[in-house]
Amino acid sequence: MAIRSKSILANVAAFAMVSTGLFAQEVTLNSMDGTLSITGELIEFSDENYVIASNIGNLSIPTDAVTCVGEACPALMPRFTEFTISGSRELALNLMPTLLDGFAESLELDITRQNDENGNPQVLFVNENGDDVANISFVMRGSSRGLQNLLDGTASLALTTRQVRDAEASAFARAGLGDITAPGLETILALDGLVVVTSARNKVHIVRDDDIARIFSGQISDWSELGGTPGPINLYVRPENSGTGSIFAASIMRPSRTGFSLKVNVLGTDADVAEAVAADPNGIGFTSYSNIGNANPASLLGVCGIQSPATAFTIQAEEYPFSRRMYLYKLAQDVPPLVELFLEYLATNEAQELIGFSGFVGQGVTEVPVNDQGLRFLSAALPSDADMTLEQLQSMMVDLSTAQRLTITYRFEQGTSRLDSRAEGDIRRLVELLQGPELAGKQIILLGFTDSVGTGAINEALSVTRAEQVRTAILNASGGAIDPARILVRGYGELSPLGCNEVVEGRRINRRVEVWTR
Repeated sequence: MAIRSKSILANVAAFAMVSTGLFAQEVTLNSMDGTLSITGELIEFSDENYVIASNIGNLSIPTDAVTCVGEACPALMPRFTEFTISGSRELALNLMPTLLDGFAESLELDITRQNDENGNPQVLFVNENGDDVANISFVMRGSSRGLQNLLDGTASLALTTRQVRDAEASAFARAGLGDITAPGLETILALDGLVVVTSARNKVHIVRDDDIARIFSGQISDWSELGGTPGPINLYVRPENSGTGSIFAASIMRPSRTGFSLKVNVLGTDADVAEAVAADPNGIGFTSYSNIGNANPASLLGVCGIQSPATAFTIQAEEYPFSRRMYLYKLAQDVPPLVELFLEYLATNEAQELIGFSGFVGQGVTEVPVNDQGLRFLSAALPSDADMTLEQLQSMMVDLSTAQRLTITYRFEQGTSRLDSRAEGDIRRLVELLQGPELAGKQIILLGFTDSVGTGAINEALSVTRAEQVRTAILNASGGAIDPARILVRGYGELSPLGCNEVVEGRRINRRVEVWTR
């Protein structure tokens, strides 16, 4: 079924008018600069004009001056367009082909692939008449180059495995291009994780956080030192100038003031690392969750005894310490219409499922039974310095004993009370679910948690405040369509940590608002 866009830029032409029955229904036409809005019945449409019946008579509005919002807006298809996507090679080769296949199918277009004169991929969209609709080119020279190409105007989208850096964001602002991190310009495309992997034939499947750097530096060189079968540890790594290698070095090796052993096997791709480790019972390496293949992802054991497995759920909830966000950036102006359509498509459930099929982790919302949350309840009972009471623990157990957890966790920008860029998208997803059949008749429980910095009383109050902020954001986004009585708020302060409060990353993980249903 073709997508019916509700917010397409104006330089488009009609693709199909399925029936004139679509007319005589209410639409809203918004001017491009946002200063004018007219609502009325759509009674006629052509390539050049919308004609609507308003309270001041029939008005003919040029299509290149407005956007059309409403179910009666005609299905539209852009005129032929060419644009470039620049950035991460990993995302361009491993994720984008699947997403573009789904996108083309949603538009009822055929897709063909070829390489340009430099060997870079090109994707062609063709309609049923054999007419070219789009030519999409890729430049795959890394995240930094992608953002630079977006800045200099040679790319319409930047594909990155990291968030834009402060210096890069400043460059966009100085060029008069605004805040590149603003909603709508910065999109979280998918989630991934940096994982330590072993062979399925190796009995070591849990690695202590503080042992990882010692392993890859060669200070721990025999599996017997980790509780495994005696034998040499074979190391498989990515080069430090690769995306995965640089993150591993920055997150693990440099904070431990050490470097890689001279005996490492340096491989060309994340998939190569996973394949080599899977075939070597004495092997260990690091790779991306999306490229795990037949290797076994090791659970990480924190200094406080909390275990963090690498799963699609823990990565989506960003409870796994080395979860990573994959980004897509665009500018606020001069954006090809097909790009806007593609960004709309990414928000669909279909696109999120395709992201999961590609090996990455999507942001689609599902319910997780409380029985699958065993580790988080175990962590609540571990000895810690958390300022809490048995009554608080029992109260939380009662709240959750008949509930299911949603795969949404809200987080806030560091040092602020503002929801981060991912949280804003998840607010919209939850509102849609609350208004749909999936959660019909169910209540939502928002559970706020904090780290252990500060007193127990202060943290409990802070956790309630954070959960209330999420509740307010949900109700505001619904425009009054959701009964406030359906959303309950609880605050449990530093209870039930998911990361060790002794380390910065653990404290970040613990500052959260979870979503449960019952």
